[in-house]
Amino acid sequence: MLHPRTLTFALALAALSIASPAQAQMDPKTKAAFDVCTKGAMPGTSQAEKRAAACSEAIQSKKLAPSELAQARFDRAGARMALGNKVMAESDYRDALRRYDSAIDPKNPAALDLFRRGATLDALGQGDRALKDFNDAIRVDPKSTLAYYGRGVMLATRTRAYQRAIEDFDKVLTLEPDNVDALIHRGDSYRQIGNYGRALADLDAAVAKEPDNAEALAMRGLANSSRGETILAKRDYDAALVIDPHNVDALVRRATLDGEGGALRDAIADLTTALSIEDNNATAHYNRGTFYLRMSDYERALADFRSAIELDSTLGPAYTNRCLVRAILGRDLVGALADCDTALRMLPGNLDVRDTRGFTYLKADEPAIAVVEYSAALQADPNRALSLYGRGLAYSRDGRTKDGEADMAAAKALVPDVAKQFSIYGLE
Repeated sequence: MLHPRTLTFALALAALSIASPAQAQMDPKTKAAFDVCTKGAMPGTSQAEKRAAACSEAIQSKKLAPSELAQARFDRAGARMALGNKVMAESDYRDALRRYDSAIDPKNPAALDLFRRGATLDALGQGDRALKDFNDAIRVDPKSTLAYYGRGVMLATRTRAYQRAIEDFDKVLTLEPDNVDALIHRGDSYRQIGNYGRALADLDAAVAKEPDNAEALAMRGLANSSRGETILAKRDYDAALVIDPHNVDALVRRATLDGEGGALRDAIADLTTALSIEDNNATAHYNRGTFYLRMSDYERALADFRSAIELDSTLGPAYTNRCLVRAILGRDLVGALADCDTALRMLPGNLDVRDTRGFTYLKADEPAIAVVEYSAALQADPNRALSLYGRGLAYSRDGRTKDGEADMAAAKALVPDVAKQFSIYGLE
């Protein structure tokens, strides 16, 4: 199956596809479809359906040479991924891979075909083979901007080797100073290492060169958000979504800003739109579940956390929040504690997990165990009001009234309304 962490990467590489010259026997209608399929940057989601249809028309014509058929499959896979059709995209990638394996001469390989096979391999989760193809493409053609770009994106997205990725993007931009895709990804790599000045220089340049590039705007929004400039970030996300209303990344990131700013309904609306486009987006499900939780819409929150976990079983905070919701609802407390146990294994130092476990044991009428959980949180942070108040409740329920009153008083001194955070969940 397609590697879940390389979907954006494969789309980025598909965006740099370069059409091979159409064969002489290609009739005008097929050539027109092939050109729409393969030429130019990969469009946003709103135009991906047109590209996928053009690729299908060219493929079904039965008039493509083997290398052209592989390319059409490769580009249709990218379009299908943009549309969220990962199953059909995987089928196309596998077919393209089979054709590249047959077409590439090991003794005299073409750099472009090596690059495309590398992109295909990485989309299928075969990172080691993909890296070898990118390296080989550069060896065959030291001026292959596609191979440098492909390797750079792979290093950044798969191994988080941002400095090495920046070096590859530098090569691309030395050879092609106006390469906007390289500017975008070099800018994001600089953001990842905290060099916001260099990040914004690249992303500002990308937007200046292509003001209607939704990805450049969305990435600049992320850079602005990372450095705390939320107003500028929101402006960039708004602009990106005017250009491409189906840009899932911009929708999810704008929702994060809105939700953190208290505009929960706006955030949920954006996430619902994002999920209507890409229903297997674990982050969107998790974030929407979190905002539903803040609105006390526990059933919808539970459904979203369940979906997030099904899509990404490594998402520790989703287990924490599902544990909390199950405990709030007071049903399936065994399942709630299992979720908290999983979260603790994934996030052993996370104090929210300890608090949630303590709360769940309180709901399960196990105050002595709740005391242990809250005490573990307080050992790390003695002034944690939620933990103090929770332990106070646990002490009181365990018959240690004096200790309980002392903890609750200390918690209220830190956060006067801390009791409300427990009372709304049925604990006083």
